[in-house]
Amino acid sequence: MNRELEAIILAYEKASASKDKEAEHYLLAFESLLDRVMERQPNLSRDILRKSVIKAHRKWALKQDSKPPTIPPKA
Repeated sequence: MNRELEAIILAYEKASASKDKEAEHYLLAFESLLDRVMERQPNLSRDILRKSVIKAHRKWALKQDSKPPTIPPKA
């Protein structure tokens, strides 16, 4: 995954997992990242970009859930 997409996914993760003022802050950061992409890709629909990020976030979240634990079980 490229770094920019990962940054957008992580910003979306923080915005969706936070509440109140913190969520507002992370949502602004997320929107700012989307603005940067839109500046470089003027023919891209913001709605399609947002939906693509949400879809990529779902895939990312599923991969996070399926990772094996880092601490091995006791024998």
